[in-house]
Amino acid sequence: MDRRRPVLLGLFSEKVMAKALAIIALTGLTICLCGCSACPQAGKTPGAQDAAAAATPGSPLTQDGFAVLYFRAIQNDFGGVSVVGEVRNIGSAPRGVELQAALRDTNGRVVAVGHFCPASYKNIAPGETWPFSYFFGRQEGIVHAEMRIVGSFRTLDILDVASANHQPY
Repeated sequence: MDRRRPVLLGLFSEKVMAKALAIIALTGLTICLCGCSACPQAGKTPGAQDAAAAATPGSPLTQDGFAVLYFRAIQNDFGGVSVVGEVRNIGSAPRGVELQAALRDTNGRVVAVGHFCPASYKNIAPGETWPFSYFFGRQEGIVHAEMRIVGSFRTLDILDVASANHQPY
């Protein structure tokens, strides 16, 4: 019995096809997310608000040298809720930032809270804008999303050996 693997489409190996499908899937996801950003109502959680905490429309939420330029809650077809947006360092020094996103139900109760650092362990340079995304998982009955700047911090650039002042023992 001949158990040779068939060559997909007669030209490509399974690895090449898997990579191509992964690239196509990521491209589709990127197009979907960009499309959602361009259209304020597309893919939005029913009733979710785009206002950053108590900020007035058109003015970003600012604190500790950072500004949340915008954010929005998006619910996917499976009920998963993500908060996406951009934060900018409006201070004079490179720093990291911690954000908090909260989801509320129809009764105003907080049902999910997420703390995250958009740039992870990196500092965000003054004037630099950094995108963020936080996935809450499946959530039901969400009608309001809130964003808060928890604080800023200075990270040590421990990965840059040239900038470290190492003294022999």
